[in-house]
Amino acid sequence: MHVKDFDQYSELIAKFLAGESSLSDKEALFAWTQEDEANRQFYEEIEQVWNMTNGADAAPFDTDLDDAWAKIDRGTGPSANQLPTNLPPLPEELEPSSARIVPLSKRIQYWRVAAAILLLAVAGLWWTTQQTAAPSLVEIQTLSGEKKEISLPDGSHVWLNENSRLVYAEDFTIRNLNLEGEAFFAVERMEESPFTISSGEATTQVLGTSFNVRAYPLEENIEVTVETGKVALALAANAEAAVELPAGTSGIVIKKEERVERIEEKISNALAWKTLKLDFDDDPMEEVISTLERYFGTEIIVTDQRINACPYTSTFDQPDLDSILDIIGASVGFEVRKEGAKYFLEGGGCQLDN
Repeated sequence: MHVKDFDQYSELIAKFLAGESSLSDKEALFAWTQEDEANRQFYEEIEQVWNMTNGADAAPFDTDLDDAWAKIDRGTGPSANQLPTNLPPLPEELEPSSARIVPLSKRIQYWRVAAAILLLAVAGLWWTTQQTAAPSLVEIQTLSGEKKEISLPDGSHVWLNENSRLVYAEDFTIRNLNLEGEAFFAVERMEESPFTISSGEATTQVLGTSFNVRAYPLEENIEVTVETGKVALALAANAEAAVELPAGTSGIVIKKEERVERIEEKISNALAWKTLKLDFDDDPMEEVISTLERYFGTEIIVTDQRINACPYTSTFDQPDLDSILDIIGASVGFEVRKEGAKYFLEGGGCQLDN
């Protein structure tokens, strides 16, 4: 819970409960409690402490804040400076000319001061506890075309792909992270402390290994590809039914079907975004085109399905889409036409099986 302007308003609360608030103090306090639910909860907890220590003199706080604020705004709310207008006439002996003010006894004043000091001390303790209970979070986000390498407090390393977001506790005593987007993890092995990644509908847990997680919220699937070690992949809603993924395998969380599927090989070019290398080994053109679309974030349309039937083998370092399509087109026999951000592959291709 985050309470705004703690020092200032803890003093206002103490004055209000002690019955020593001015009208402006009350207005400020009412407005502050309406401003945020955390502020209101803070006041109620302090009021409970006050009632336990000095309940007889506690000033009631109107639970209907909207009504209370309206009263104050009209100048008719409860105030030490206001008197009802329908009081009967004062007895002759208590006319203003002969009336006298009787101060509170020193004992009562002493206990009010002591209670106010106690209230502030309790408020300070409450504030410290709240800050301790809510550890600071680290949030790292990348923009389009931006990548980052991150060193975590436990010695693990993360490479964050573009348009991705990583969040974890600053002290990282519990090795939990939240990922939106794509990242490659090289995790330090700690037997007593599993490393857990929450990414939308999926949970990935490891002890020490290296693997890639692709979990963009708008994509249909979440993909995990394991380079070294072993990974447990599960639906977030059913973490106990995890699927084990050893090195050289991949796992896919199919969001619509709410299930995890294990693939006995690494997803093709899963790390291309990190290595800046595309590697095709007798892959069908349909897969090649899908990989190019994902890597370059563009749409490639095949006008003749015979193109998809062609196998292709090649490696591209520091790939450039226009150059790649020209090279593949010369090999397979299609021509490339570009309209806006879209590419069209026309003509050529290989014989389709009947």
